[in-house]
Amino acid sequence: MSDDELLIIKTLVREQYLHRLATMAPQQVKKFYLKDMSQYHQLSHLIEHENMWPKSTRILGPSAVQQVINLPFFQKLKQKLSIDSIATEEDCGWQEMYWRIVRPGNSDVGSMHADRWFWDLGHGVMPKGMFRLKIWIALDVEIGLSGLSVIPGSHLKHDWSYHGEVDHTGTTKPKFDEDISQLNIYDVPTNQGDYIVFHDDLIHVGMENRSNTTRVSVEATLLIPTDVKSLRQHSDEN
Repeated sequence: MSDDELLIIKTLVREQYLHRLATMAPQQVKKFYLKDMSQYHQLSHLIEHENMWPKSTRILGPSAVQQVINLPFFQKLKQKLSIDSIATEEDCGWQEMYWRIVRPGNSDVGSMHADRWFWDLGHGVMPKGMFRLKIWIALDVEIGLSGLSVIPGSHLKHDWSYHGEVDHTGTTKPKFDEDISQLNIYDVPTNQGDYIVFHDDLIHVGMENRSNTTRVSVEATLLIPTDVKSLRQHSDEN
């Protein structure tokens, strides 16, 4: 995306981030205001990080989502992929985009998974006649040191072993049961403003943050009409 588009999204995320801090930690918010989100890790000890950022607090509001959807990069993507809408995973009542912050080190990173596993465990309700793709947008990353890791071709295998496990928030999340040391994990080289669109069955994880800055990213589940998928497969076969 363009630098201007990147700045718009970063501003929308930062506004929500500061609003949450102002609500939950009013005595500390000025310190966060004076630093970029990429420096969040320098101040996170001042707040209760584990309780500050449940997913519900990181879902962009409907006006912010609409601003992102209206950006040229997303409009081009919408046309290219025949995107119908963005999924409502947490039943907010609007199309959901949410952001993440991952401090240097491994404490904020989840386990490898395919997004379909979340849906299979009861997250979200799929509208009929749609299939899913995921978009992951890098807002603050350092290429090769923070970003997204994937297992190329993993979406073609459908019998990976995993189980559901309840986390500290009471949410059931998938836990990968395979030996990841035997898998071909690829760290996708991303710069700020890059975005990745990938299959719902692709196994991936947020890269262990080996940089000196906090990683900030945005993601959403894109809904594509199933008949579009069928037409493209038929075209590819011919």
